[in-house]
Amino acid sequence: MLRHAVFAVVALTGLGAQTICASAASPPQAEAAQANSPISQSRTIGSWTVRCYRTQGSVCDLSQIAFERQQNLRVLGVSIAFLPDKNLYTGRFVVPLLVSFAKGMTIEIGAFQLPNLKFRRCERDGCYVEGVLPPQMIAAMSQSAPAKGTIKVAAVNGKIVTIPIALDGFADGLAQMKQWDSQKGAPSSAAP
Repeated sequence: MLRHAVFAVVALTGLGAQTICASAASPPQAEAAQANSPISQSRTIGSWTVRCYRTQGSVCDLSQIAFERQQNLRVLGVSIAFLPDKNLYTGRFVVPLLVSFAKGMTIEIGAFQLPNLKFRRCERDGCYVEGVLPPQMIAAMSQSAPAKGTIKVAAVNGKIVTIPIALDGFADGLAQMKQWDSQKGAPSSAAP
């Protein structure tokens, strides 16, 4: 646990001078495990990956992971799902440990801002904000401009850390996810 906390401190305190990259692809060691994966189909579109899972019914999400390149540390995980029967979106955002719970997290996409989102829990892989996403946020992310949004969190040392969210491919990925979700059950064969 201490090892994860040390990495999180390095990630949170060193982001100002480091390069952050968004990635829809998983690390190489995870690719070897795909044969036994619960994922029935996935497709990368821009900086986003649409995934459908082998479960009863239709369960798909649109995800992105951002890494700090020099240390290959994950600094952001985003997963967005559409619930067609309720016509709403849910989201899960994961940031490194050692964030300030009191200050929460802020998402900014162009002029759209969703401030002071509360962390629900922290686990070994980071701290989570989860819940229903407003349609205005999905609309802002789907527009062609801006090319990226940001997530801002306060570290326990008071430093504000800004993590970019790449938006290239989001609108097309969202359409693909909704198409797969609308099919009877999740697709069972991989897309080319």
